[in-house]
Amino acid sequence: MNKELRFKLKQVLTDSIRSFFLKKLRDGVSTSNILDTLFPTERRIRSLIGGLETSMGTTVWEAIAKELAVNNGFEIIPDKQILMPDPLPNNLAEVLKDLLNDRRNGRFLSTTDCINEIRKVCKINNTNDLNFVKPSSGHGVDIYLKKNGIEYIFDMKSAQANVGDFRRYSEQLLNWYAHRLSRDPSVVLEARIAFTFNPFKKSYYEVQKTKIATHLDPGFDIFVENEFWDFCSGMNNTSSIFSSLFEELRDEKFHEQFHDIFYDSIDNKSN
Repeated sequence: MNKELRFKLKQVLTDSIRSFFLKKLRDGVSTSNILDTLFPTERRIRSLIGGLETSMGTTVWEAIAKELAVNNGFEIIPDKQILMPDPLPNNLAEVLKDLLNDRRNGRFLSTTDCINEIRKVCKINNTNDLNFVKPSSGHGVDIYLKKNGIEYIFDMKSAQANVGDFRRYSEQLLNWYAHRLSRDPSVVLEARIAFTFNPFKKSYYEVQKTKIATHLDPGFDIFVENEFWDFCSGMNNTSSIFSSLFEELRDEKFHEQFHDIFYDSIDNKSN
């Protein structure tokens, strides 16, 4: 990775962390919980670190993915919304219902087969007769890229997921295909859930095998860690750069400037 790109990624990381803690300094840290009586410092630290992890999902990992993608020749589509037909055409709604029921009930179809079924129906419908609106909250796109005539959309996830989450991921992906193909049945689109990091010591696919097999096509619906980061960057083992950046910041004692936010006993008492 060239020095200029590495510097940009480090800047995204430090700006995000600094901005988060400056806001906490301005607004204060509230950790109202009965456990504060026994573990006030620990509760404060948990609140701060949990908030930082959530904040970094958008301010760091999305930003870094876009920076890497642009450097790799991708076009960033700024309007991340996949507009949906309102109402959904009856024939398309029926196809979606059947596909989702098949996946839920163990009659699994590959994503390629699902796309073909959706595209077939969308070609029949008249696009000019459809009214397109923004989807409801929670159904937006995190990263929307385009390269060589192919569109790529991602929903970025970092936490462990349960069976219910995988069911929702399947619905999200198939709905994205249905909505986008409704507007342009000829578009070439790939949609994936991107797990930014593997929280397990083993292969993510090995640990989550039964959950994935029930709802998702592992070869088409998911990117895990370097599968995603290397796709964006065009490099190998891209995630290792993040570890080295954090180690570099540690050696520079970047984190020490936030010490009092975690351990300021006076502020603890006031909250």
